[in-house]
Amino acid sequence: MPEQRLPNYEVSPLRSDEITVAVFQTRMKTIDATNPARGIKENLDHMLQYIDRIQARRPRDLLVFHEFPLQGSNIRWTREEQMRVAIDVPGEETDIVGERARRYNCYICFGARGRLADWPGHFFYFGLIVGPSGKIVQTRWKLRNMPGIGYPTTVFDVLDQYVERYGWDAVFPVSRTDIGNLCLLPEVLEPELARVFGIKGTEIVIRYMTNGAGHWSTPLAWGKGGSGDTYRVDLQSVCAQNSIYGVFVNTAISVEDLIQDFGMGGSAIYDFDGRVVEQAASPFSSVIEATIPIASYRRNHSIPNFPVELVRHAFGQFSSKYPPNLFAETLPASNTDSIKLYQSHARW
Repeated sequence: MPEQRLPNYEVSPLRSDEITVAVFQTRMKTIDATNPARGIKENLDHMLQYIDRIQARRPRDLLVFHEFPLQGSNIRWTREEQMRVAIDVPGEETDIVGERARRYNCYICFGARGRLADWPGHFFYFGLIVGPSGKIVQTRWKLRNMPGIGYPTTVFDVLDQYVERYGWDAVFPVSRTDIGNLCLLPEVLEPELARVFGIKGTEIVIRYMTNGAGHWSTPLAWGKGGSGDTYRVDLQSVCAQNSIYGVFVNTAISVEDLIQDFGMGGSAIYDFDGRVVEQAASPFSSVIEATIPIASYRRNHSIPNFPVELVRHAFGQFSSKYPPNLFAETLPASNTDSIKLYQSHARW
């Protein structure tokens, strides 16, 4: 059987031969959970100011914000507080961002704590991509939690229900847009997950982070902590291993929220060899951008060529430390409760 013509994956027609990506390394301001509406509005206005400022000069095709530009983050929030600060998806805030995407004919990516009407009692750490139509083109659940760092409902926590409702293709969503095939990858240090996106035809991978360039540790973070530029280097590896472009966006230093000011900065754009195309010069608020020759790249790009048959048997014999579906019947009330829940079901 002869080799397939490139690209050997599903695509949509491109709007242009080149696209421009702008990355917003902005501050994260954590809102007051007792009065979330005010804080969310202030943070949303902050986002819109950046969008208007950059797009007024010269429109960019893809705008990328960090993980929690609307609400900030507080690991001590209870489930009741998490539900209170979460936004409806879709809802008023996504509609406002959608208006900007429509006005400027661009895609806007950002993270948010969110709620879904058909998942009552659950809150989620979403990655959202809003398109030029003004509508959400991707609502990305986190695939799994790192125990000890938040307890939103993830795909893994309700895996059977998720697949029953949405199908396996939705577990690893790739948005096939007119600026390229986009995926979101907030999960770190798991090349297996990135590989799945690679074989599904991803061309640009986006990693949105919170304090994601410095040291952290957690009681159950898969048995190890991260340090230095671990998460940026990890994304560079993802780009090189799968021959895809990468966008890394992190939070900036803010005098308004000093408790969050560790591991800031380092936002960057990488090419398909993992080389730095552009990088933030400091940990302070800044915007970086780069042009991606998406048409010429696509003409020469292939899904990853790797011998899956060599690893399929070993993977089939392996069991993850924590089983799926732990949130299907029990929703932990706090981060501490979620740690205890994982610990009580550990397989090894």
